Amino acid sequence: MVSIKSNHRAANAPSKIVTLEMYFQAEAKSLTKNEYHNGIIVPMAGAKLKHNRLAGRTLQQLENFVEANDLPFIVSNSDTKIRIEAFNKVVYPDSVVLCDTPHYFNNRQDTILNPLVVIEVLSESTDGNDRTTKFEMYRSIPSFQEYVLVYQDKLQVVVWTKQFNGTWILQDYVGVAAMATLHSLPGFQFSLERLYRKL
Repeated sequence: MVSIKSNHRAANAPSKIVTLEMYFQAEAKSLTKNEYHNGIIVPMAGAKLKHNRLAGRTLQQLENFVEANDLPFIVSNSDTKIRIEAFNKVVYPDSVVLCDTPHYFNNRQDTILNPLVVIEVLSESTDGNDRTTKFEMYRSIPSFQEYVLVYQDKLQVVVWTKQFNGTWILQDYVGVAAMATLHSLPGFQFSLERLYRKL
């Protein structure tokens, strides 16, 4: 078994390169979540309560909409891993929406290949990566159509939507009265009032 690296590993210590299978074996026994970044196992920082509540509310609004309208989408939480083949990565989103049939990586039912919508709640430690590098990686996935960024420190949701010509359009939604539209789920809007209630 591969041991999961500690967050306290010395900055100059070399990272051990592991195979994807070794990562999955280690992750199955790990008490914490870790991502796979091209041969390196990277521990994820623990999320704070506000982060978890925002992630849970995005999930709740999506799930309620899908169920109420009997739509062929699957909504899942941060336990679902996404395999990004082009960058040899395995990452955890905060929430994810799939079309009606999940495509699993190597028949692993905890790791998908075909996210439609990915939602990330921005944290101080992940903000820059989520808005840039991670978005670039997600864009390499053919099924990926919409990227939702939820801020913790202000009432703001950013939605990136893929256009027919392959370009991406950004829309900012700010304030308690705003309703953030997802075009890949026709008719769905995030209520920022409900999302940030008592937060």
